Amino acid sequence: MEELQDAIEDAQYVSAIASVDDGPRPVVPWEIPEEAELTKWKDGLLSRHAKEKGASPSLPTPFGFEWTLAHALGFFLFSAYLKESVGDYVEINFMEEVIRWKQSKGRLRAEKTGFIVVNYLAPLAESANAGDPPPVLAVVTPDAVASPPTADNEKNEHTEELKSISKIHPEVRPPKTEIKEYSLAREPTDFLPEVMQELRARNSGPIQNCIGVGGNILESILSKVDKLRNLPGFASTQNGTRRQSSVSMRSEVRNLSLVSSTLPENLFDEAELVVAENIRDKHWSGFQSSEQHTKLLNFLWFQDRTVVEEDFFVMRVLGRGGFGLVTACKKGTSGKLYAMKVMNKKRIKLKKAEKLTLSEQECLADVDSPFVVNLKYSFQSKTDVFLILDLMTGGDLSYHLSQKGCFPKDECLYYGARIMLGLQALHDRGYVYRDLKPENCLLGEDGRVKLTDLGLAVKITPDLHGAAGTRGYWAPEMLDRDENGKRKNYGRMVDWFSFGCCLAEFISGTSPFRSQIALDFGLKKGEKTKEKAIDCATREMHPELDGPKFDDIAADVCRKLLDKNEATRLGFNGCNEIMSHPYFCDLKWEDIISDRMQPPFIPLTDVNAASQSEIGTFAEDKAFHDTVLTEQDEAFYDKWNFTNRKAFAEEVIEFLIYERETGKPLLPIPQNPTCCCVIL
Repeated sequence: MEELQDAIEDAQYVSAIASVDDGPRPVVPWEIPEEAELTKWKDGLLSRHAKEKGASPSLPTPFGFEWTLAHALGFFLFSAYLKESVGDYVEINFMEEVIRWKQSKGRLRAEKTGFIVVNYLAPLAESANAGDPPPVLAVVTPDAVASPPTADNEKNEHTEELKSISKIHPEVRPPKTEIKEYSLAREPTDFLPEVMQELRARNSGPIQNCIGVGGNILESILSKVDKLRNLPGFASTQNGTRRQSSVSMRSEVRNLSLVSSTLPENLFDEAELVVAENIRDKHWSGFQSSEQHTKLLNFLWFQDRTVVEEDFFVMRVLGRGGFGLVTACKKGTSGKLYAMKVMNKKRIKLKKAEKLTLSEQECLADVDSPFVVNLKYSFQSKTDVFLILDLMTGGDLSYHLSQKGCFPKDECLYYGARIMLGLQALHDRGYVYRDLKPENCLLGEDGRVKLTDLGLAVKITPDLHGAAGTRGYWAPEMLDRDENGKRKNYGRMVDWFSFGCCLAEFISGTSPFRSQIALDFGLKKGEKTKEKAIDCATREMHPELDGPKFDDIAADVCRKLLDKNEATRLGFNGCNEIMSHPYFCDLKWEDIISDRMQPPFIPLTDVNAASQSEIGTFAEDKAFHDTVLTEQDEAFYDKWNFTNRKAFAEEVIEFLIYERETGKPLLPIPQNPTCCCVIL
């Protein structure tokens, strides 16, 4: 009977992950607050703001224009109001593009600069014949700006040429675009009267455009992008003659990236301020009495309520940790799939692991990176604490290594690049990971890899010492002792040694210090146990990285990462030092860092985890039953409850985008009242 239940849960799980692309599938409605509840919540926010205002005078007032647009959900709903209810989209589209521009780097920033200048800042024509239809404005897409000419795209002026900046007709409006991102938000700005008066003076002049920016502000922007506009990749039609690229694509991209790096970060700030002030004058009061504003308040109220176990519907068991199970789950209101890590408070107390448990939660909440599994929510019950995390359905890299033997070079490069960026994200926040191994590198359904299991991640301190993690991936300095026999202190460099172990394993299929060669080395040195032999090899053995699987460059990067001396180990000066090694020279780092590179391998939509019977359960022995949780034990978890506001906004915006695209409300899916399901 248990096997049948497991099969049913497996089928439901596979069906759920296979239908993710079909859109959100909620199972319960969003709760709407009573008027009294909403008023109490609003008063609470305003009261907290009044207390915090003294320490941070620039803090925007709750529910105001700046505060609303600083929230991704507020920006999304305000944009939707302008486009759907008012029909005035040009200025808000410009503000959206400026935010995207600020989030971009290198070549992508160069492309977005061209898009903004041509579509929004192009000066008006000096004259136009009455009755002439407005010319079509070139819609410059990112792919068009830096793509070399081909027989196909030469025929398409929208993607190959930019219209002359001095010939744009005054009636031309750029096309309406919708927000498709889940995290587009605007940094709050002080609208001081004297500042706006000065900007209006700088904006005055005869030259205007579709967003009403001109004068010295426009002249300043255009003068700063002149160098960019003259590059082949930014070619435009001048005097009816096409100006084509005369350099290779590689040189063109390099030039675009080089010049874009010289553009000031505040290039569009003044223009954006003028546009934002115009929008506020025209539309803010209307938004405050709109349906979209009501939705915003209801959703933000829901965000601030206490999350409870009943908000989630549990599916298949995926794994087992030290204190409880990891299961797939669904958020009832949004239909979003997550992983739920449950840790029993009694088991935590038995192993005296309260500090480690709290450290994991704090680290997960602190590190926001596309290369590290993200904490969405944490909450608790009387018996357990819960972590709601990214659901990584593609299995871990250890599993895929066992299937393939070793990874081809493109996968080694891709996984290695993302793992090192994940480690750097932890280091940047002051943490050392201490548990890097293929089992802790999870694939998403799209093939993107992320670091997981931060239970051993801790803040780096001057007296950090003691072996932690998995034997064979430990760095030598974790095992070293001083002349008095005490463990030596270490820092973030232990992670780069573990990274070297993993990269060598990706390339060859074998971890250098978990091999038969390493075991034999230690035993010959006189060690009596397998564990001591592996430790000896870690401290003293220099792995032979040769043969058909290691070329000279691959062997060099691994040797430098596996340097016994942390001061000379590759990575001592940070992630950039490893990125610059010739082994990674062919990677498009800009695409990796921006998370735009497509993974080289997509895992099957299947249960990429052990069977539920193999995962097992926890035995509740006498020690477990005899353990009593006291008030002091409960006090450990006083600050455990957490809602990731960015993750909540993503849930809601994905929900709202689906409603926008389908043109109808997204209602909860009725649950099957029977106990049976069909297994296909």
